[in-house]
Amino acid sequence: MLRLRISMEQYKGRHIGCAPGTHAALVDMICRHVKPGSAIDFGAHSGALLTRLADRGFGDLSGCDLDPTRFDVPGAAFHVLDLNKPFAEALGRTFKLITATEVIEHLDSPRHFLSEVHKVLDEDGWLALSLPNVASWQGRVKFLLKGELWGFGERNYRTQRHISPITFEQMVMMLGELGFETVEMGAAGSFSSRWMQVLSFPIRMLMSLMGGAPTEGEAAIFLARRTQPNADLAFPTHYRSRWKGIPDRIGLET
Repeated sequence: MLRLRISMEQYKGRHIGCAPGTHAALVDMICRHVKPGSAIDFGAHSGALLTRLADRGFGDLSGCDLDPTRFDVPGAAFHVLDLNKPFAEALGRTFKLITATEVIEHLDSPRHFLSEVHKVLDEDGWLALSLPNVASWQGRVKFLLKGELWGFGERNYRTQRHISPITFEQMVMMLGELGFETVEMGAAGSFSSRWMQVLSFPIRMLMSLMGGAPTEGEAAIFLARRTQPNADLAFPTHYRSRWKGIPDRIGLET
């Protein structure tokens, strides 16, 4: 039978809750810039990402999720936390590295999450995260045909609670505003089988030639360094300031 999609992958027997290849690409990105140290994984699931980080020299590991029953990382601490609520004070410490793969799109307020993360990082700490790549070739085709974002349809809303789509440009600006400098970003991971890759080759090439955000990879991945919030992004110029002097009769401030 012709298979177009492949199954979820595992790492050392631990289930991975994102597109195959995403964890490997994100850890490679981390290791290009970050020296091993303490790490906490938000939305840790089985602990597959922490296990991969441990194999690359990271120690003092912690996981965080709502369900502790699936977590299996010997020697690692575990915290049951609701990331929609304040959590920095509950952790009571800071970390060199924070990871969050396929987490932020489920949250009521990504900005709240990033603000709390900033408090939990060491002064020279790092944040690595992934989320659905709405600019992928599949995403561009879906938007062209239906005017809807890939990964954020009704099925995704009902079964996965994908409620907060974020583009590459938005993520970089939001990170900057809240106190992070984006050091590297890209796209990785795919459920496409070899048959799917062959059949979709023409459309994938067409989409990649259009430019803009990366189209090859179902997950957008980011690595950012903790810094100071960017006040210029936090307090943008209001659009009405461009209309100074326009008469009040059209209902605008002058």
